[in-house]
Amino acid sequence: MSNFDNFDNFDDLSDNLGYQFNESFSDGWESLTQSIKNIYNKTADKLDDELALPVAQKYVNDALQKFVTDNVKSILELRVELHDDWFRLYCTVNAAGIYAEVAGNFSLVHAQLDRNVQRFVFGQLTYTDVLNLRCESFLKLQGVKLAIWFYHSVLKKDPLGVILTYINIARAKEDIIYLDINRWLKKNQKIMSTLHKVQVNYGEVEEDQLILKAQINYRDLLGGSSGEDIIGDDDEPELMQGPIHPVDDATEPSTE
Repeated sequence: MSNFDNFDNFDDLSDNLGYQFNESFSDGWESLTQSIKNIYNKTADKLDDELALPVAQKYVNDALQKFVTDNVKSILELRVELHDDWFRLYCTVNAAGIYAEVAGNFSLVHAQLDRNVQRFVFGQLTYTDVLNLRCESFLKLQGVKLAIWFYHSVLKKDPLGVILTYINIARAKEDIIYLDINRWLKKNQKIMSTLHKVQVNYGEVEEDQLILKAQINYRDLLGGSSGEDIIGDDDEPELMQGPIHPVDDATEPSTE
């Protein structure tokens, strides 16, 4: 049983954490930080407990649109459908004279957002389905089809991981894909500062939502000034301005 069970408004707290996590991220962050303040003010002894932060499917897709699709020219669409313990990823790419609409099923193996690591790790459950494929020439079309057939039928592997590694979007080892998002966060000092106070230890996929399990770094909070707000106005994240170039700054996956 959670130590939060004796809080009458804990259900409301959990609802509020996810409800305001909108496309700009700032409203959800404000709700999260206000909830942290409320809990801290009640008792520091309960800060070992985890908070469940629900993120609706819509807001996951909004984030993918903002941070990936809008900034990677070759990706025309990237979205997910979230289900219990798995999700289906849809991607439309147009690069090197190849237009492809693909989809695949994945599990969320690990999620970690803290001061040192900001990473999502996915397990590929199925081969990539090619929903639509067009090429600038008949020869290239046949070559792409042959390559896919060779991977699936001969190598008994899926080419998605190889492709993501080649274009420097993510890193793949066998059927595990590592997506490091430090490249998008490291220049935002407010978010990085807050990750010293609150960290995400892991995540779970449920129907139509992603559940992030967060924990307050109470030792860091208690180590500061007793009169200092644990989450202040300076911790509210600013929306990143200007272009983001994930291809230029991918991070190697953990070797652990």
